[in-house]
Amino acid sequence: MASFDQARSTAAAQPALPAEPLPLHQATGCVLAGALHAQLDVPHAATSAMDGWALGTPTPALHQQNQPHSHDRQSHPAPSWRARPDGAGGPGTLLAPLAEGEAVGVVTGSPVPAGTVSVLRSERAQLQDGTLYAAEQTPDLEPGRNIRPVAVEAAAGDLILPAGERLTAAGAAAAAVAGYDTVQVIPRPRVRLILTGSEVITSGLPGPGEVRDVFGLALPPMLQEAGAQVEDVHRIQDDPAALRALIDQQPAPDLIITTGGTAASRADTLRPVLAELDAEILVSHVDMRPGHPALLARIPGADRTRPGTYILGLPGNPLAGFAALTVLGLPLIIALGGRRPPEPLQAQAAGEVSGAPRRGRGGVRLVPARLSAGVGGPVVHLSEHTQAHMMRGLAQAEIFAVVPAEGLAAGDPTECLEVLGRSDVRSPMPHSGPPRRS
Repeated sequence: MASFDQARSTAAAQPALPAEPLPLHQATGCVLAGALHAQLDVPHAATSAMDGWALGTPTPALHQQNQPHSHDRQSHPAPSWRARPDGAGGPGTLLAPLAEGEAVGVVTGSPVPAGTVSVLRSERAQLQDGTLYAAEQTPDLEPGRNIRPVAVEAAAGDLILPAGERLTAAGAAAAAVAGYDTVQVIPRPRVRLILTGSEVITSGLPGPGEVRDVFGLALPPMLQEAGAQVEDVHRIQDDPAALRALIDQQPAPDLIITTGGTAASRADTLRPVLAELDAEILVSHVDMRPGHPALLARIPGADRTRPGTYILGLPGNPLAGFAALTVLGLPLIIALGGRRPPEPLQAQAAGEVSGAPRRGRGGVRLVPARLSAGVGGPVVHLSEHTQAHMMRGLAQAEIFAVVPAEGLAAGDPTECLEVLGRSDVRSPMPHSGPPRRS
């Protein structure tokens, strides 16, 4: 039996999956296997930053009396331009070069024609009989004003994102702007779910000897949040032949997660099937409650560049299964995806907490709990209804509190493991006291 820390360390020590090219829309959330450098200047053409007029070299006004507000400009004739009629197209419109004394309408984002000195905003321009005048004392006549120069964001070859960075939605957009369609990433681990149990029903009220399915509802979104990609979901009876067929089914995923059948009774099928397949058992049991029958195994594949297929066996009791997913599954998925594990989350016990029932073995208890803001940092408040077969306590929880075998006194620090599906845990905590009882 592996200790709690040994089990987590084993899962976290597995090698990352090989890198592969993915389209940007599929690569979001994956870790970049190589740095991204701009494939072109960004922007690659000078563009207008405003709706208005691209101005060529101005021509001094010849007919002062015809200018708007000419009484204000007696000593300094205002510049003017001949307004060309071919402008003000969309951002993709390419315009002929400007001659001296010409102006042409442009919109925000459109390329400015060759010969443009600056862009005059629409609200600072006055058009009269085909002649364009600028409002007095406008700064828009300064060379380069309201023009986005070539490569102002990035020059070709500039670093956009480093290797090892997780590609966010904004990062994917930046990569597209920099000229990428596909990127080399460590892919999300591909997961096959095998939900076992002859007694499990998916709808309606359970009769004698029946229970409602919980894993089929909760595991897919939890695994998606963890960084995995659920490829297929199968429901089977407690049938070792059916289980083996699904584990053997090709193409093999990176990870197979089974629910139920992980203990050693005659009704439990996973361990005998893994023995038939000569699977390498990485973690046989975990010294924790609930969830101690959880196991982690690996079946080598024919492709030597890949680690093979991992098998994560979750106990069938709901809380035990989700505890095992948190302790073994989450660090494994993070490792396979090449990601860095999150910083440990610590909090203080709100009151005395008893340890594991079997103290002599040094095992830990994982207890669903909520957090509140305390004077010295976050404070842990344990949920009720936290036995292995229960779900109510986990439904109200934000974290699993890791309680050592000797228990905790009020104020003792304890490690907290985030409950998948509660991605708000590390954000500021709005509640300031223990959860209400219902």
